[in-house]
Amino acid sequence: MVFGDVRMMSRFPLTVVGLALCGCASYRVLPSPAPATGLSPLPIRYQATRLWVFRSVKEDGAVERVFVDPHDSMRVVVTLLRPEAAAYASSDGGASWARASIPLDVPDGDDPTQAALVRPRLLAEVLFDARDGRRAWARARGRVFRTEDGGLTWAATPLLGIVALAQGVDGLLWAAGEGGLHVSDDGGRSWAHRPVHLPGTGADTRFRVRSLVLDQRGGRILLGVRDARSDSGPVAIATVLDGTSDAAQAALALVDATDAPPRALTAFGQGVTGVIETRDGGASWRRTGLAFDTWLASEDGALYAVAADPMIEAAFLVRAHPELATALAQQLHGLHVDAASLRPAFLFPGRDRLLAGPLAAAPVFRSADGGATWVRVLSLEPALAASLRTPVDAQISAWEESSPPARGGERPAEHGAGASANPTGPGRHGGRGGGRGRRGAAPEAIRAAPRAPSADALQAYLDPLRLLARFNSGLALTGMARAGAEFYAWAPTATHWDRLAGAALSASDAEGEISLGPAATPAGPGAFTLLRSTDGGASWAEVAQGPDAFDVAGGLRVRQGAPYPSWLAAGPREAFIGLAARDYTGPPWRETWRDSF
Repeated sequence: MVFGDVRMMSRFPLTVVGLALCGCASYRVLPSPAPATGLSPLPIRYQATRLWVFRSVKEDGAVERVFVDPHDSMRVVVTLLRPEAAAYASSDGGASWARASIPLDVPDGDDPTQAALVRPRLLAEVLFDARDGRRAWARARGRVFRTEDGGLTWAATPLLGIVALAQGVDGLLWAAGEGGLHVSDDGGRSWAHRPVHLPGTGADTRFRVRSLVLDQRGGRILLGVRDARSDSGPVAIATVLDGTSDAAQAALALVDATDAPPRALTAFGQGVTGVIETRDGGASWRRTGLAFDTWLASEDGALYAVAADPMIEAAFLVRAHPELATALAQQLHGLHVDAASLRPAFLFPGRDRLLAGPLAAAPVFRSADGGATWVRVLSLEPALAASLRTPVDAQISAWEESSPPARGGERPAEHGAGASANPTGPGRHGGRGGGRGRRGAAPEAIRAAPRAPSADALQAYLDPLRLLARFNSGLALTGMARAGAEFYAWAPTATHWDRLAGAALSASDAEGEISLGPAATPAGPGAFTLLRSTDGGASWAEVAQGPDAFDVAGGLRVRQGAPYPSWLAAGPREAFIGLAARDYTGPPWRETWRDSF
């Protein structure tokens, strides 16, 4: 026999050889180091076994997200991207880990794109059972999974298109999404569908759910819904700049009515868009006194609605940042933008404004009578802003995770997604050296442009927080997490804000238009502050961190970058911080730290 004879080799099925090669590597995550008081790294150490014989221990595991039981910080679920895309569970705070079995297909390898830093590829949300610590439910790409053994094994439920999960004080589990409302009385093993039918609407009316609120006191269930026909594209949004449409004038009037008494707000929405309620578990539905697109939350018996309609949000930003609005109108007409005129819009806004996040970029309304009438909230106390921000952030992330990519660029970073490479204005060539656009009325120019800006890009042009996030490697400038009365947050320092503003002004000066950023800019030293509150967000204390506190292995310094937070997870007396950085050299850099206090 000749060694390597093709005839002999053909006797060995290639499938067997392939299976042997694929099965030659296995991984076991090793115990995490005991947490120290204060900040400490959370390295992912694992044992790699190849060909069932060769073993090695590595410490380059990459965490995507951490989910902590808000009632018991010992119960943790973590999703990894390296050494493999998988979920692991721990019931002892990370002293030991067990690989979870979950029927979810995920791509292997580390995604080198910017979206990888802000969009979870595995689990997007984990809801822990308040009554039984071994039960939990996870949401991933609209699907819902359940576990009854502390996260070791997960089973898929039949639900699809789900954007919100909630558990009532009676133990009932509720899920809301494109198909309406679903309820389970057995921990998610079986589900009953509660279709949404409103008087005066057809059975074929299509809508998407934005928000799910359980009114524990009144026994009501409220949904914030958006009619499928309510689609304010860039052409409509551009009319807000000069009030040249009826919808634009209505949005501006709503924003300008700051001293109006409590009243029903029913003159703006389309179709079923607005807040609807049921008092009988979903058997019947009715409208409330708010009929436009919102993010919905409740606090201390009152309802709060943060405007999510693109027209209303754009109207609010036009009034808040007239310098950007004027420059954008010039840009859409193909005129040169003087970068110096943008400088007032990039003044450091202060910590309270930053910690309010999306609540500071849209009008907020309050109802004290169950949603019948609403009044504008002109000033948010820090504690109320924190309490409302965390559910609104979660709703925005779930909405954008389930939405198709926006035309003309990805969704703005400050609302949960990464920055685009540079959505362009009408007639622009993109990049950092784009030419001048052609002249003409803004709506007509947008409609005719082959690469018109998306609706999300237009809003980013008007919002300094979203715009500067695009210069921050696409990472949101602020974030917040909650566990009971304890809050954890990050915010940029004034130094870093000014650094980003300088980069934005320089790029805008070079392009002759408002620049949407180079998509990857390393953060400099002293870029952010970690903050902790133990009194419900009323006051904040800075978490002590030394110079160059992160990047334990020094790998990021080699790439001449610096870390910046990309997510937070909070548990009782403990928080986990995901840090990230990205440049053009390869996959994103990631590291996870914990703060025990």
